Amino acid sequence: MAMQLDAAKLKGDEKRIYDRALSMLTEGAGAPEFSSAFFGPEGEFSRLGRTLEERKELLKSDLYHWLKSKWEELRLADASRFDDLLTRASGRLTLTVPRSLHAALKSEAVAEGVSLSELIRLKLTIPYRQMTDLLIPKGRTRASS
Repeated sequence: MAMQLDAAKLKGDEKRIYDRALSMLTEGAGAPEFSSAFFGPEGEFSRLGRTLEERKELLKSDLYHWLKSKWEELRLADASRFDDLLTRASGRLTLTVPRSLHAALKSEAVAEGVSLSELIRLKLTIPYRQMTDLLIPKGRTRASS
């Protein structure tokens, strides 16, 4: 059950944060966006507490708990939507690429001893930055590679 908040008791920054949260919820924000707006390093709560004691008190506030409950609702809704997409996805993807890229990928797959599908799956799975770290040895820059 969602936590209830008496918005009439909110003043100043808390009222502004509450209004922003309601606006984001109305506009259909997802859990990551909502979390960043309020709980991330640049989030609203990071700006409110100047001292450790003030931050500890903020974590006890009704507004904080209300925001956390709304974030949890969004997170569960995002997970449910993803599950629905996953259920409907066939696992097949048709993609048209230039012949030169197709040939280069086939050649790389043969050299690696994997199927073209497996090579592409791996390339899509490994984050770009991690891939560049693997491809460019430490101490070398892209320009010197």
